Amino acid sequence: MLTYAWFFLAVSLNSDSAPPLLVVGTPEIPYRYQDETGELKGIDIEIIQGVMKAMHFNYTIRLVPVGSRIIKMAQSGDVDIVLSFSKKSDRLAYLRYPKQYYSQFTWNFFIRRDDATRIKYQTLKDLESLRVGATQDWSYTEAFWSAPLNLHVETNNLLHIEKLLRNRIDVVPMNTLPTLVELHQRGLNQFISYLSKPLSSKAYYNPTSKFSTHPLLSKWRVNYDRLLYLWLKNGQVKSIYHRYFPKDIITDDLIPAPQTMEQVPLDN
Repeated sequence: MLTYAWFFLAVSLNSDSAPPLLVVGTPEIPYRYQDETGELKGIDIEIIQGVMKAMHFNYTIRLVPVGSRIIKMAQSGDVDIVLSFSKKSDRLAYLRYPKQYYSQFTWNFFIRRDDATRIKYQTLKDLESLRVGATQDWSYTEAFWSAPLNLHVETNNLLHIEKLLRNRIDVVPMNTLPTLVELHQRGLNQFISYLSKPLSSKAYYNPTSKFSTHPLLSKWRVNYDRLLYLWLKNGQVKSIYHRYFPKDIITDDLIPAPQTMEQVPLDN
C-alpha cells in the first residue's frame, strides 16, 4: 500500500463537483492491461490510482489500442492525461510533460557472464575488436550504426540470445527489461548478463493535454510531480515494479532516480 504525506492532499477545488479526469493509454503488459475479469492492472495503473486516491480525485482510465487516436484526443482536449509518452519536439505543441518519470526504454549490451571481466564498455570504440550482434532496421543510435564495428546482423531479434550462448557473437544491444524477463523465464540469467552503461535510454512520461479545460488539471500537475518524487525516493515505485517483475530483475539502475524538488514546477 502507498503512504501519503498530508501536505500532498490539499486541493483548493472541490473534486466531488468536478467531472472525472480522463486518463488514456495503449494496452501494454505489464504496464497497462485488463486481466481475465476485465479489471485494469499494471504499473501505470497502480501509479495513477495512487495519485488519484491521494488527491481524492474522480477519474476514468480507458485503454485505447491505437496510439494515433490518443494523440488526436490530446490535440483536441478530449483527454486530460495520457500514459507512457516519450518526449518529442512536435508533441510539445499539445502535451505538457511532468518533470518526474518512472519508466524508461533502455538498451544495454548483453554478454556472456564468463566475459564480464574481459568486456568493458564506455564508448563504442571499446567494442571494435568484438563480434557485435545487431538487428536489421532497428534504430539503436545513429552512432552505433556508423561506428566501425564488426556487426553480425540478423533480421530476427530473437536469435541473438542463442548466438551469445553458442559463442557466435560477443555482445549485443537488447531492450533491457524485457530481455531480463526472458532470460529469467528461460533460466538463462546464470549464463548471460549485461554491461551497466546503457547504449541509450529514453524516458517515458504521463503528460497532460495542453488543450484540456478540466478545472483540476493544474493541481494534478503539481501533486503528481511531488508524489512521484516521494515514491521514487522512498522505494514505493520499486515495490510496484516488484509486483509485476521478479525481484532479482528490478535493480536500482533500471528505475529512474527522482528529479530534484527544485525542478518540480509550482503551478497554482
